Amino acid sequence: MIYNIHHLHCGSFCPVCAPLFGQKGWKAHLVCHCLLIETDRGLVLIDTGLGTQDYLHTEQRLGSLLTQLGSIVPNLKLSAIEQIRKLGLRPEDVQHIFVTHLDFDHAGGISDFPNATVHVLASEFNATQSLSAKGKLRYKTEQFKQHRHWNFAEHTDGEAWFNLQKVQGLPFFQDEILMVPLLGHTLGHSGIAIKKQDGWIFFCGDAYFSHLELDPKNKLRALDLTERLLAEDNQQRLHNLKRLQYLAQHEPSIELICAHDPVEFNRYQ
Repeated sequence: MIYNIHHLHCGSFCPVCAPLFGQKGWKAHLVCHCLLIETDRGLVLIDTGLGTQDYLHTEQRLGSLLTQLGSIVPNLKLSAIEQIRKLGLRPEDVQHIFVTHLDFDHAGGISDFPNATVHVLASEFNATQSLSAKGKLRYKTEQFKQHRHWNFAEHTDGEAWFNLQKVQGLPFFQDEILMVPLLGHTLGHSGIAIKKQDGWIFFCGDAYFSHLELDPKNKLRALDLTERLLAEDNQQRLHNLKRLQYLAQHEPSIELICAHDPVEFNRYQ
């Protein structure tokens, strides 16, 4: 049973050339939007943002290129573990972590919760085991390679959920938390759907970067270029974006949010 949902800001980036991220001006402002869910099975994190070690040893963990180009704001208080403490909750009560994918800005906090079970698509974890040049930039395996507790889901199994397929729930969450394959940005990218009393929150990770993308009438060419360059399978990415646009236009019971849009994050503050 789900009791409460908190929206956490677990990282700030200020890269140059804001239009590349669907924003106006020179410097973009990107957040690492994560969710903390209070359940009868303990605390559940949806993505982790940057973790303690990422903030304490940024260049060592992430590399100088990402640190400089991303203009990562060095604020340890943004780590999920610190924000959980600030809420008056116990970090050791985090029993489960669902990650949309294992990019450095989504998986950095895994090492702060060594006893939690991390749920991820198997194809995503497999992609971190043999890295291409792009893979070495996006995946920083030091963040999670020592973690012991994993649950790997197969994106070939599951049921339909609205207009999406191969969706899986976990029985001990009574299907109130669902893993929804949204392949494209990475080979094992997924969204996480969370049941509320009056509908759903659908956390889409990096399946899109700006709320403006949910309206197909908006043409964001610079952002499309960024997403195309980051994508492992751009055709899959575009296919899933169209399905998310349909949900945004036709399913008012679903709140769609992505990981990096400050406008969406501010709606919950």
